Amino acid sequence: MKIVGPIAGIGSRLRPFTLSKPKAFMRVAGKTVLDHILTKFLNTFDHSTELILIVGYKKHQIIDYIEKHYSDKFQLTFIEQTPRGYRDDIPYYWGLGEAVYLSHKKFEEKEISSPDENKREGCLIFLGDMILLDEYSYLLYRYYESDVDGIITVMKVPKEAASSYGIVDVDENNIITKMVEKPKTFISNLAIAGIYAFSYTTTQALFQNLKKRLDQRNEQTKEIYLTESLQYLIDSGHKIAAVELKKGILDFGKPSALLKGNKYLLEHQTVTSNNFKSRNITIDKSLIKNYVHIGKNSTIKNSVISNYVSIGKDCYIENSIIENCVIERNTHLKNIITNNSIIGSQVYIENMSKSNVIIGDKCTM
Repeated sequence: MKIVGPIAGIGSRLRPFTLSKPKAFMRVAGKTVLDHILTKFLNTFDHSTELILIVGYKKHQIIDYIEKHYSDKFQLTFIEQTPRGYRDDIPYYWGLGEAVYLSHKKFEEKEISSPDENKREGCLIFLGDMILLDEYSYLLYRYYESDVDGIITVMKVPKEAASSYGIVDVDENNIITKMVEKPKTFISNLAIAGIYAFSYTTTQALFQNLKKRLDQRNEQTKEIYLTESLQYLIDSGHKIAAVELKKGILDFGKPSALLKGNKYLLEHQTVTSNNFKSRNITIDKSLIKNYVHIGKNSTIKNSVISNYVSIGKDCYIENSIIENCVIERNTHLKNIITNNSIIGSQVYIENMSKSNVIIGDKCTM
C-alpha cells in the first residue's frame, strides 16, 4: 500500500504563520503537525512503504526537511502541484482533487490476481492538517478484513455544524450511500475525517474520474473537490464503508483548532524536570505547571508557565505569565501576560498584557 499526502496548500486560515512556512510545519507539543502524522504511520508501516507527498507552497522547505528526517523510514516521492495562479504573489491551486490525481503516475497499470492483492496494491490518503488519534492498525484491520473496496474515516459532529464539513450518509451496514461537500440541507451528522483507504481498482477508478473532471475545467471552474469523485465511485458500485473513529482526529486547519489540538497532545505526553536538564533548558525562579512543552536551549526567568503551553527551542521568556499558548522557536518575550494566544518564530515582544492574540513570525513589538 502506498501513502499519499496532499500538502501543497497555503493554509490561508492560518495566516500570518503560513506566510513563512507551510501549514503542516506549525509546531505543537514539540513537533510539527507533519511530524505527528508521520510518527503515527511508523507504528504500522515499515521503511519499504512508499510515501508520496504532493507539494507546492514552500515545497523546498518540505522536501529538505522530509529527506533529512524520514529518508530512512519511508521510500520518498515528491510530486509538485503547479499553482493555478497567484494573488498578491501567493499561489492558489486547483484543490484536493487535483492533488490526489497527481499521484496517479506512481500507480502502474497491472493485472490484479486476487482480492488480497487488490487491497495491498491500493492507497491510503491523509491530509496534512489532521492528526489521527486512533492507530492506523485499527483502520487497516477494518479495510482488509471487510468485504469492501475502501474505507473513509468519519466522526460525529453537531447538527448545526454539519454544513461546514463533507458529510456522508450510510446504510444499515455503514456502507456509504451519499457524500456531499458542505451540504446546504442536513443529511447526517457523519463528517469526513480526512483518512481514506482504497483498493487498487477503486484507486484507478478514482483517478479516471478525477482526470475527466480536470480535463473539463476552465477559468470559471471552482477548485476540484475530492468528494464529487468519491460520490461517482459509490454510484458506480464501489463498496466504500464509513469507519467511525474511536478517539477522533485533531484538525489544525485554523488557529482555534491549533490551540485545542495542542492541549490534547500536551495532556498525553509526560514531561519532567529531567527532560528539562537533558534539553539544556534553564528554569530560574519560575513556576512551571503541568502539560507544558519547552524546547531545547530555552530560558525561563521569573515567570509562570501554566497549563497547555508549547514553547519552541531557543526561546527566552522573562517576567511573564503565560497560559494555553503556542509559542514557536527563537522567540523573546519579556513582561508579557497572555493566554489563548499563538506567537510565531523569531518574535520579540516586551510589555504586553493581552489575551487571544495571534502574532506572526519575525514580528517586533
